[in-house]
Amino acid sequence: MLIHRLLYIGRWRVDFFFAHGTDYDYTSVMECLEDMDAPAFVLEESWYKMRSGALNEGFSFAKESLMRSCIFIGPTSSGSEFLDTFTHELRHLADDIASFIGIDLHGEDVAYLTGDTTRDLADVICALGCHACRD
Repeated sequence: MLIHRLLYIGRWRVDFFFAHGTDYDYTSVMECLEDMDAPAFVLEESWYKMRSGALNEGFSFAKESLMRSCIFIGPTSSGSEFLDTFTHELRHLADDIASFIGIDLHGEDVAYLTGDTTRDLADVICALGCHACRD
């Protein structure tokens, strides 16, 4: 199963894709990257990561000129691995947005950005990050 969540952080569009289990259709992730005019090497690496079946993998691609990001969290081996992969990719998102709008990476704005994004995705985070709820 592939879960898609679309968020707007200000005017920045973020497409989050969460794979749960190994049987998911990755075409919508590839379409997102293609819509963002991702370079060929990004498309190839992304396709390979999704097709490899590897656990605990993710990726993030941002295009500042579009104010848009595509984030993929692949299948994970446990709730704690999901949280690790999610927070890793969330950090990339925060860095991309902060860099683009010129906010301090050590300030409260980045902390609010990550907190608000986490709150907006709480249903997915709870379902995939909780050992008791995952299965």
